[in-house]
Amino acid sequence: MHQWIASLLRISIAVLSVVAIAWALSTDDQRRRLLVRFGLFDSLAQAELAGLRIIGPVGEWELLPKLPPISRYIAPPQPDPGRSRLPEQQLTHRGSEGGRPGASTPSGADAASHGVGHGADPCAVGVARNPSRARRPTEIHRYVDSKGRMVFSDHAPSADAGEVLAVQADASVGRFSADYDFDGLTPPLGFQHQLEIDLDGVFHFLADDLGLRGVQPVHLRLKIIKDQRRFAQAAAGAGLSTNSGFYTHRNNLAVVRWMGDEPTRAVARHEIAHLALGNWLGRTPLWLNEGLAEIVEKMRFQQNFATALAPPQRLDHLRRLARAGQLPALRTFLESERADWDRWGDDMAYPYAWSLVHFLLQEPARQRTVTRLLNELATHRCRMFDDIAFLEGDYAGGLSGLNRDWRRWLFAEAAPLHF
Repeated sequence: MHQWIASLLRISIAVLSVVAIAWALSTDDQRRRLLVRFGLFDSLAQAELAGLRIIGPVGEWELLPKLPPISRYIAPPQPDPGRSRLPEQQLTHRGSEGGRPGASTPSGADAASHGVGHGADPCAVGVARNPSRARRPTEIHRYVDSKGRMVFSDHAPSADAGEVLAVQADASVGRFSADYDFDGLTPPLGFQHQLEIDLDGVFHFLADDLGLRGVQPVHLRLKIIKDQRRFAQAAAGAGLSTNSGFYTHRNNLAVVRWMGDEPTRAVARHEIAHLALGNWLGRTPLWLNEGLAEIVEKMRFQQNFATALAPPQRLDHLRRLARAGQLPALRTFLESERADWDRWGDDMAYPYAWSLVHFLLQEPARQRTVTRLLNELATHRCRMFDDIAFLEGDYAGGLSGLNRDWRRWLFAEAAPLHF
């Protein structure tokens, strides 16, 4: 018996030693995945918020730090009367107001109360184009060299004796091109490759799956900052306050704080979606801008397929709000501006916008309404367009029919999206 106990003790010590070494060599993100796999947490999000701390008779040890929750909204810091403010029309996070007839586009001090201070005006930077990143056409030359051999090359022969055989047809950059900047961070193996897959998926979804016609390629910059203090400084330098991410149309820049693999990529997808929509559509209605960004934030891309989840917790939360009569009327929400979202709170506004867009995209007929709306917005880029009047006329049954169908979807028909 004593020999059996001793053997078990040695095995236990060996296993614990291996676990301790693996833990020491792992990143925080890998540690959270390990805890989820062992069943200590239900999800990565729960592990990020809870952290891991061991309390013993002689003290306590933090094995895994808690991450602050991702803010769903970026608030500009209170202005300092002694300092000049940056031009607000260049700064944006989580959406921009759509222009409607009868509504002026505010600027300066008035912008914050109308939403444009939180979602800058993409029309201030012109039409989305990316000629500098386009590849030059490649000419294929055919000629006979000095030894009598037939040569095919993309370099012309020294003598004028060659023939241009073909010119590469595709000289564009596709939907987008991107520069990546990792500040204080050596990204995990494969992270940038997966990020590129994500961004390609976002642009393919917004342009191709949703049927946007004639979009121009967009060159963007994505900066990921590891240190929370440096990220806060970058946000403050842009006149903003957030703990997750922000973007600016001035140089098509998205900045995201490193929060581990999946959370960082999710926020990057969200911010990049805003950049793409602003470049292509100009002033995008707030509910649509945020709703689409929330969709892509939850997307998963595999090979040529994309899936947008319908999280049960979010649906249950919306159902409770709907049953309690705490959701604003549909027309009121569609007309809402950033100040209204401030008053309602992020826990209501973002899920409501997400649910409306998810609902519209779940069925082909409803998705065609989104496609027509996006193309109308693109046609009217930087000019007034009444998206609510469009929905009233395009959706079968108008806004009352849309509200009726959405409620039925919310309580019985919600499902993941597949593209």
